[in-house]
Amino acid sequence: MIRAMLVITDDKTTPEFRLEISGDVKPRAYISTDTLRLTGSAGKALKKELTIAPTPDNPFKITGITAEKGNDLRFELTETGPPELKKYLLTVYNLKKEKGWYIDKLHIKTDSETSPEFVVTVFGVIRDNSL
Repeated sequence: MIRAMLVITDDKTTPEFRLEISGDVKPRAYISTDTLRLTGSAGKALKKELTIAPTPDNPFKITGITAEKGNDLRFELTETGPPELKKYLLTVYNLKKEKGWYIDKLHIKTDSETSPEFVVTVFGVIRDNSL
């Protein structure tokens, strides 16, 4: 893959030039989604799951997860699979009881120097339970 950009400088002889960069982009992890949507009626149990798996080039362990706000959700992390094919299952639960919406971010910390953190955005849309 080749990407190009225009570089603008203060050099009078070369005020701008095109820079091309090429290379292979390898994933740092296999993550089933980077955005979760918890949508449903107030009073109903809502949950979503996502899978996180290290890549062969970037083996890691998840060392912790924190929510930026954490008011309207809770989460559980489960390790699955044999050690050589380890995966993590992250389950996110809605805690909001009334109609409304929220946005939060989960910061997933790892022991990897290459990818010390992954971020998952969580959108909650809770409708009136009479609908």
